[in-house]
Amino acid sequence: MLKLLYLIARFLETITPSRSFSNRSCHSEPFASCHSERSEETQAAQDRLREEFRPFASPFSALRASAQGDKINAPTPSVFAKTFRSTYNVKPEMKAVVELGSIKEILKHSDLFRGLSDDELDKLLPLCREEVYEAGTVIFSEGTPCHTMYIVESGKVALELKLHISRAVEESATIHVVTQGGCLCCSGLIDPYILTATGRALKTTKVIALDTAGLKGLFEDNPEVGCRTMNNLAKVVSSRLKHARETMACILSVIFHDLKAPLAAVESYNRLLLGEFAGELNEEQKNIVQRSSKRLSELLNLVSNMIDFSRIGFGDLRMGRISLAKVIEDCLEAMHPLAEGKGLQLVAEVPRELPAILGVQERLKQVVRNLLSNAIKFTPSGGVVTVKAKDDIDYVEVEVADTGIGIPAKELPRIFDGFYRGLDIAERGAGLGLSITKSIVEAHHGRIWAVSPCPESGKGSKFTFILPKDLKR
Repeated sequence: MLKLLYLIARFLETITPSRSFSNRSCHSEPFASCHSERSEETQAAQDRLREEFRPFASPFSALRASAQGDKINAPTPSVFAKTFRSTYNVKPEMKAVVELGSIKEILKHSDLFRGLSDDELDKLLPLCREEVYEAGTVIFSEGTPCHTMYIVESGKVALELKLHISRAVEESATIHVVTQGGCLCCSGLIDPYILTATGRALKTTKVIALDTAGLKGLFEDNPEVGCRTMNNLAKVVSSRLKHARETMACILSVIFHDLKAPLAAVESYNRLLLGEFAGELNEEQKNIVQRSSKRLSELLNLVSNMIDFSRIGFGDLRMGRISLAKVIEDCLEAMHPLAEGKGLQLVAEVPRELPAILGVQERLKQVVRNLLSNAIKFTPSGGVVTVKAKDDIDYVEVEVADTGIGIPAKELPRIFDGFYRGLDIAERGAGLGLSITKSIVEAHHGRIWAVSPCPESGKGSKFTFILPKDLKR
């Protein structure tokens, strides 16, 4: 019964001019116009309501205090408004008046303000305004300063991220869809306050907008409110980051696998042509097919690297106890013909008693192969490529050194960056090999670095990586 009286009193206060919600004038929805532009029929319905429930209007303050003290939860304003409209034939024009409490209810159950008390939510209301966006409208744009945060009241908003396919081509990918109660523009409370995604309404969407400067001021005056809100914000950001990573990993995997299959088929046809299974080729035709086959092999290698890059970047590693000495031995055996064909000496100093480590054997083979391949590629005939490994207290250290052309000092800090190919791009690939190598080592909780020239020989370069014997969880 107390609950019913509380709801009735709340409604009376919204329709009684002397007790109107004047402190909520910040809403951009037409609350004020509903008071000034009422039809006669609507006004008559309000008069009937006031007369029938006037006895309950005076004790409103006491009822409110009692209800809050007893933790009474009122039904949602939409249900309350629907009941009164059906009972008293109230026109839809009264909807804004009846649903004044909806903003507080949305905030109360939102991702950002969940767990705040009614009194704390009341302090947020002066900062709120309602805004409506039609389907397809961009609400905010990636890369711009964030001065407003939003809570979705109804509708759906897609969060889009820019994908730079090339210097000339830019696409967008939807990484998350935010629905009722979800918050937008999390960057508004996180330095440097720059939006990291674009928000686009997928359907007609109503949002509650909050000024970020006002929120920061409120949090300074009420540290507990700020602490709980920022804790909620951290959960939202963490959840969306996880979802975005999973989505992007799936997209990249599908794209690159779909690219690899037809490319491999074309390369197979080229090999058939070169083998003259479809007829004899003259020298010019052979040269054309050979060049085509070489480019296809490079492209297939790039696609394979991109698949690896996406998998490693999104944590797709299943580790077990492996022998790093065996990994290095297999890689040296595989790379020996390449070094021999170029007239290079391949030297190994790897103790057989090297302890086992926790890792992924194929991925660590990829690390050693990449380093050996680069060393052989950039070392002229007659040079030496050396592989060393040693056991330390907590980790195992591996070195790959060469007597090649070395790395310019200005390029050295960037060699592990994705797609960085250096100045002499004619002698380099897509620029992913060392980036993937670094990602694999770091996924094993290790570290990799390079020096040039090599301290021992005074020329070439030396790459060193360390891996822990046991991962600390």
